[in-house]
Amino acid sequence: MNPCRKLWDLFVSSRRRLARLRSLLIGVYAGREDYEARLAYVTIEVLNHWSNFMRAYFLSSMFSAMSHSGTKVTAPGPRLNANQAIGIAVTTWRPRAVPRSDGSWRRRDEPAWHDPAQMIQIFRKASPSNLSDVEAALSTGERTFLDLPVFRNFFGHRNADSEAAARNLAPLYGISATKRPSQILMSRPLGRPQPLMMDWIDHISFTIEYLCT
Repeated sequence: MNPCRKLWDLFVSSRRRLARLRSLLIGVYAGREDYEARLAYVTIEVLNHWSNFMRAYFLSSMFSAMSHSGTKVTAPGPRLNANQAIGIAVTTWRPRAVPRSDGSWRRRDEPAWHDPAQMIQIFRKASPSNLSDVEAALSTGERTFLDLPVFRNFFGHRNADSEAAARNLAPLYGISATKRPSQILMSRPLGRPQPLMMDWIDHISFTIEYLCT
């Protein structure tokens, strides 16, 4: 996902991608041959998309993109190029990191774009005019952005520790911790009409819409 002049373009692209991923969960049931593979794919891709969105959103904000409401995002200081803007994000968390000779940065030096705590600190350092929107969107106390990476980590590593970490989150949603991580994601949280993973996808989509409006 690339930075855009109009933030709404980021939302439209994200809505389309998240809707496709969400549709892969319709009709999925435990015991189906591709059940585990489908849940693993959706979980990994949803977190990847959220990370890519936040990177593109940060760069778009630094490049004075226009919100859907018609407000141009402004940032203090002179206009930055992409390497300089990424440099702000990198050095917020890695003060000793240095760019390549051409000014570009290694992706491994970039922050965890999916992490709300890191994003808030980076936006605070850069101080674009949409800072308050970022703080509001990422400080709700909703657990999606905390718990989704735990399940992504399980599907990426599939060891006893990563499985235990995912299972331990189940009771927070009124779901039995005896279920497998994939079953937890397809169980309905207490008082909710749809599976946990669908709730998370919808929350991410809502957050992206709020940030781009």
